[in-house]
Amino acid sequence: MVQGPAWFDRLAPKGSLGRYAVAGVFNTVIFAVMLVVLGWVSGVTRDQSEAWAVVWGIAWMGSSVVAHFVHREFTFLPSTNLAYSASTALPIYTLAFLGSSATFGLFLEFTTWYIWFITTINTGAWGITQWLMNRTVIFRHDRAVRMARAQEE
Repeated sequence: MVQGPAWFDRLAPKGSLGRYAVAGVFNTVIFAVMLVVLGWVSGVTRDQSEAWAVVWGIAWMGSSVVAHFVHREFTFLPSTNLAYSASTALPIYTLAFLGSSATFGLFLEFTTWYIWFITTINTGAWGITQWLMNRTVIFRHDRAVRMARAQEE
């Protein structure tokens, strides 16, 4: 399990939204690189909102695989084994993929906003939703904390 420096662990303890945000920056960079590369390789232009929604979805799911392991090791104190967290994450990440792709596509279709502004808003909104689902369902962080406290007593 990855531990940060003591000051960081106090500032952003495992399971906190702050620690999730730090991991989220890393995961978002992975996502953004995938989004740019896929958009560039596919030759997608700004006015092709359906194609951008597909590229968004592929990048989201690809970066979700990376994010799962980052969150398992760095962000949360998991009380679940890898088989449970991966099998639970799949439907949750799939719903987030569908929802984030749909909202990204809607933003592109009905606004003239810059793609990176839309990406920031959409990623932030879905990121908070994902933090709650990761913490409570996928990794069951609070259960792990209770188990660790019980072992200390």
